[in-house]
Amino acid sequence: MVALWMLWACGASAPDAAEVLAAADAHDGAVDHVVGECGGCMLGMAGDPAHAVTHEGYELHFCSEGCKAGFEADPAAGVARLAEAVK
Repeated sequence: MVALWMLWACGASAPDAAEVLAAADAHDGAVDHVVGECGGCMLGMAGDPAHAVTHEGYELHFCSEGCKAGFEADPAAGVARLAEAVK
């Protein structure tokens, strides 16, 4: 949240969610509208369909309920974390 505020305060715009989600989708080698690696762990852990959430047409798999809950609490911050992971 603080990082997004800093970006806004410095005049930078928030990352485009559609672009970030497409890049995260491709990160696992399959372009299928499923982000199979945990965005809460910055794509460092395998995600589990049991901890999935749908966001802007993509199914995101998280490694745990904690990572899933973190994304659900603030999807914009979750997308910003994904943007950092796919740079």
